[in-house]
Amino acid sequence: MRITSRVITVCCISTILYASGCSESGSSVSTDVPGNCEPKAEFNTVVEGTLTVASIQQLPGSNVNAANGEYSGVDSILMPRFAEENCLKLDVKPLDGAAATASLTEERADIGGGGWTKTEDRAKILGLTKETLWYSQTGILAHQKMAPSVESLRGQKVGIIGGSLYEEPLSKFLGEGSVTTYSSMDSILNDLEIGRLDVTLASEETMKTTVEKRNDSEELQFVPFDYDPDHEAVTAVREIGYVYTDGNDSLGAALDDFIIRSKDEGLISNELETYGLNSKTTLEGPDQ
Repeated sequence: MRITSRVITVCCISTILYASGCSESGSSVSTDVPGNCEPKAEFNTVVEGTLTVASIQQLPGSNVNAANGEYSGVDSILMPRFAEENCLKLDVKPLDGAAATASLTEERADIGGGGWTKTEDRAKILGLTKETLWYSQTGILAHQKMAPSVESLRGQKVGIIGGSLYEEPLSKFLGEGSVTTYSSMDSILNDLEIGRLDVTLASEETMKTTVEKRNDSEELQFVPFDYDPDHEAVTAVREIGYVYTDGNDSLGAALDDFIIRSKDEGLISNELETYGLNSKTTLEGPDQ
């Protein structure tokens, strides 16, 4: 399956400037925000006149290609527009999760991009948008079709991304040594292919943006979990949104208003659909 998406070229890989162009040398050329620009909302930013986004590298949320500077994903549609309507330059910094979190808690960034799962622990240190960008369904990925339950993982060699939301609950349930952690999904898929692992957990987004691009993807079967209140941390459908610097309630309110308007215009659903993510659960959440 070939996945395509609208992309924006980032002149300087770590920086995108609103109303900027690219010189022949590839450096950023900044153009002043028009003096008569009237912002849609009023909020403080860590750098005056600039919206700084600490962006986790994960599609369909966000990705900045280190080789050619292309900025893709949902954020590539939303963040330039959000900055523009608020008369701000846009500075996108591609980071891993830990570095992005540190940038926000240390007030070196305004927004966390890339698609952040809303959790109680995150709400203790960061602001979370009330509005949801999309919903994330987790399931089991294996060569054989598995039952859609955490119980079916007993006796299996399980591999997951280290530091993910699944690591602690699965390790407690399956026992020490039953879960192997990895730094990337590609490493997990390689070990699945050669039989070092039996199963892994993956979101529907990972299936569409990572797994299905591999030549061996047709041999793998994805089974979404049935919700189980005894294993809520693993089986619940999760809400994905933006995070922002704690206490910047005006920014949070502006983001919530912007997400509502972006949904009404179809900006989010249209971009998700380019990745094959168009299920009712993804767009609207689980049935109540």
